[in-house]
Amino acid sequence: MAAASVLQQLQAQSGLRAPASPARKRFDKLVSELERQRGELRAWAEALPRWQQRHQSQLAPLLAQRIELDVALVELLDHAHASIKLAKGDRAFLSELLCQLAGGLIAEGREDLKPLYDRHSWQGYDADVSESDAMLKQVLGAAFGLSPEDVDAMGSPDAVFAQAQARMHQQQAHARQRKARRQQREAAKQQADEPPPLRELYRKLAASLHPDRARDAADGQRRTVLMQRLNASYKAGDLIGLIELQVEIGLLDAAGVDALTDARLQQYNRELSRQCEEVARELAQVEQSFCADYGLDPARRLKPQQLDKLLARCKREVEADLAIMRADLRGLQQPQAFKRWLKQQRQLGDEDARFPQDDAGYWY
Repeated sequence: MAAASVLQQLQAQSGLRAPASPARKRFDKLVSELERQRGELRAWAEALPRWQQRHQSQLAPLLAQRIELDVALVELLDHAHASIKLAKGDRAFLSELLCQLAGGLIAEGREDLKPLYDRHSWQGYDADVSESDAMLKQVLGAAFGLSPEDVDAMGSPDAVFAQAQARMHQQQAHARQRKARRQQREAAKQQADEPPPLRELYRKLAASLHPDRARDAADGQRRTVLMQRLNASYKAGDLIGLIELQVEIGLLDAAGVDALTDARLQQYNRELSRQCEEVARELAQVEQSFCADYGLDPARRLKPQQLDKLLARCKREVEADLAIMRADLRGLQQPQAFKRWLKQQRQLGDEDARFPQDDAGYWY
């Protein structure tokens, strides 16, 4: 049973009690928050394999169909460029649009579209990519504080980004080290007046659970299992796990919870706060990695319980895209419809240039 639930049961058993002190209220809140965070981590661990399996079986085939329709659209535009009479401006815009669409597909592995791209580009795909990479390297270098010499020495924007990430991680590591040293100094000051709560709890529990105190073989086996849990909790710095063991073996009851002094509760609260921060960082990393792996908006907070609904929604959106793309491909076969579509695309391009917006949606 989770320690938070154990403590709630003990509180219910204690009957009438004096109003809780601020330290006791914070202790109860931290215990509940830590158990909530740990429950969310467990939910992520259970939800991710199901998401991966369903994404591969249900969504990935639809995304592959969309790529094929994108290729069909590029080929249709290339044919229209050669066969439909267009104004000079429209023809130039169509070539630019073709390079934009084909370039994205080539970057995703459709190397067979390079000749088509080269027909509509002044320089060709490789030269355009080199120029674009050079500009992107400069932008990344400036954004992350890399010198021009360092940027020039790197082979690709990925290398610049990797170097920038390495520098950022190094800075974060230094910040964590400084924080750890500060916490160690604070802990050393506290230890001068009082023993650390984890160590004190561990010693108390170890003295009660040691297998040498077993009454018989069955009791010895039970104590061995409990000692393994005790050692694992202590090694992990898991105060909640130690409190749970206290309750389980009868060393902490309702009266004991009520009798905890504010000084002791403040010790526990410092340790529980530290653990809450650690689990919160772990949760953030899980969410960020998930968003990065599937091209999702990292600013949108996701819960593991929402992944099934998210997949269903993404599937509906891609299926709707496919229906629209198929209808567009059929309609663009007619020259007049094609010209109207091209005019609309130019107007949309002009509006985007005047009113640029960030795309914060899903990649699907």
